This record gives sequence, structure tokens and C-alpha cells, in this order.
Amino acid sequence: MSKELKQIEGQLSIFDFCMDTSNFVAQSNELIRGRQSLSLNAAKLLRSAIMQIKPEDEELKPYVVTVSELAKLFNVSRQDIHKSIDNITDEIIQNPLYIKEEKKGRIRWIKSAWVKTCKYDSEQGVFITLNDELKPLLLNLKAQYTQYTLDSILCMKSIYGIRIFELILSKIMVKVIPKNGVDVIITLDEIRNACDCVEKLKRYSSFKEKVLIKALKEINEKTLYEVTFAEVKSGKSISAIIFHVNMSYH
Repeated sequence: MSKELKQIEGQLSIFDFCMDTSNFVAQSNELIRGRQSLSLNAAKLLRSAIMQIKPEDEELKPYVVTVSELAKLFNVSRQDIHKSIDNITDEIIQNPLYIKEEKKGRIRWIKSAWVKTCKYDSEQGVFITLNDELKPLLLNLKAQYTQYTLDSILCMKSIYGIRIFELILSKIMVKVIPKNGVDVIITLDEIRNACDCVEKLKRYSSFKEKVLIKALKEINEKTLYEVTFAEVKSGKSISAIIFHVNMSYH
């Protein structure tokens, strides 16, 4: 999928970016259900890097993606990339991933960096190497993982669309969605954590309007999936969401 591009200081092999967005982004469900705080383009860049991983890879390789390739991926001008890419790389470094760990009824969040290297060179582009600590969540995935083609999320304009799309797919337990669709139930707490909305949009009405409805609108318009939702109440409060998922061609 990728080929060796060059060596830096005679030691580090750098690989060029595969631009075939019909390839799969494969992540463990544990990673998908983690707490993430990233902007739209930072999330897209990371998923583009994850797409580079081959099924047979044993290590996470370093890659370089040019400004022209980034502009094409994000569907923006080269000038826009030059203006924002420093902030995007800084954000990826400064905003870790939180993985939920449950042991003996106790919950804690394990913090991990997304990358080992993420830097921008105005002449060559972005150099990125995913963090080795993420290897169990990205390499040699056999079970409890989710995959989708990169082009499914590149056209999205909302980070919430990406996160809820991933979360829904991670909950589907059938290989082929039947003509009458499937239902998946996700707690509101899990959705809030995945979307980094634990401390913001605390009123459910605001969360529903700005996160749920906005995300599902993008999923329905820009992917092959059609999703509707219903609310589950505990007393007077909404505790979970039932998503009904079908394929648009059904």
C-alpha cells in the first residue's frame, strides 16, 4: 500500500502516504469508545494515518504526507492547509486519547498520546508516527474491532458525525445488516465521553440538537447508512439512545 520514500539522517525510513481513500480505517472498539478531544481536521489526519496500516504490519511506521495531499484529503486549498497545519499538529500532540479501563467494578481512564512524532515541514509536509502504545489497538486486529473506508468520514463537516458514526458501527454485531435494519443501544454517558461532551452541552436539549441531530444528518447524507434514533428514559432523564441502523440501498 505504501512504499519507502527516503531516509532521514541515514537511519529512519519514511514511507509515503497512500491516498486511496477506499481503503479501510481499522481500530479496536476499545479505542473507538475512548474519550477523544480533537478538531475535525486533526481527527481526519489521524484516521488517514491509521488507514496506512496494513493487515500484516507488526510495527507502526513513520509516514510523510505532503501539503498537496493534505489539501486533497481535506478538500481545502493549499493556502488553508499552510495556515492551519501547525495548529493541527500541535493539537494532536497536546490532546491525548483516554481509554476506559474497568477492574473489579472500578473505572479509570488511561491517558495515552496519539503519536510519537507529528511535525510540519513547510517544504515536505507532515511527518507522523503513531504512538507504539497504541499497537494493541491498531495492529493484528482479529476481534472486537471496527473498520470503515476513509472516504466515509472525510466528507463530514462535524467531529460529532465522525465519532457517533464510529461508535454506532462498533456496536453492530452482525456482518451484514438485514433489510429491516438493526437496533443498537448506547448509553448517553458513553456518547458524551466519545464526543468529549462530559463538561459541555450539559442540557440534554442542547446536546440533542448540536450533537445527535447534527451527527445523524451527516451520516444519513454522506454515508451508505441510514440512522434514526429513539430515547430511553430512566425516570425523567434520558439515559440511553436506541439507534436504528439500515443501509440506504435497502
